[in-house]
Amino acid sequence: MGRFDDRVVLITGAGSGIGKASAQRISSEGGIVVCVDINTEQVEAVASSIVTGGGEALALTCDVSDQDSVRATVATAIEKYGKLNALCNIAGMLRFDNTLDLSLQDFDRVMRVNCYGVLMMCQEAIPHLLETKGFIVNMASTAALGSHAWTAAYSASKGAVLSLTKCIAIEYSLLGLNCNAICPGGIETPMVAGANLPEGADERLLTKVMLPDGYFAPPEDVAGVVAFLASDDASHIKGDFLRVDGGLMT
Repeated sequence: MGRFDDRVVLITGAGSGIGKASAQRISSEGGIVVCVDINTEQVEAVASSIVTGGGEALALTCDVSDQDSVRATVATAIEKYGKLNALCNIAGMLRFDNTLDLSLQDFDRVMRVNCYGVLMMCQEAIPHLLETKGFIVNMASTAALGSHAWTAAYSASKGAVLSLTKCIAIEYSLLGLNCNAICPGGIETPMVAGANLPEGADERLLTKVMLPDGYFAPPEDVAGVVAFLASDDASHIKGDFLRVDGGLMT
């Protein structure tokens, strides 16, 4: 018997990286996975692979920065399965900018995806999660805990996610909702691989975000923690965060 038998888990950012690995991990433990991503082709491929492997999954295209899209996504999941046991907010974006060159438009775009998207998903999902005494797992970052050069927008958004996680956790704790966050360090994902340093960046500052051995962990390492925090095994952990950074912040 799996930890997620007969449980419905909605995962944003499920088309690649940590979201994809988390969908596969939770499915392997019996979960019904609602795979959500802005990239239709990628998310349908992930859901299809889960179904081919004997699991149950639904692929939904959603822009988490758009409130109408978020509302429609959660409504579709509820219409299909009738309940929601866990929400894993993993969708995100990363960009590097010299702070003096960072436009308000670019700052707002990062905030809308990384922070507003988490808020809107939680707002739509919480009424259903209260019915199941469910779980929320939000993806923050070590960028919210330490000093990372060129990530003013990203770090601010992830710091906001941490604070939002704590607020939701305490506000709904007496009603049975469980909400926590994860702070990964360097993880091998398309998001990280696709980010470019700004012109003139002094690469010596990268030592602030790199492990001593230069190792970047696979997304599966974080997926295991996602599954833990979305399960009854984490029922007595509320409003906290777990670092998955190989000791980077130690």
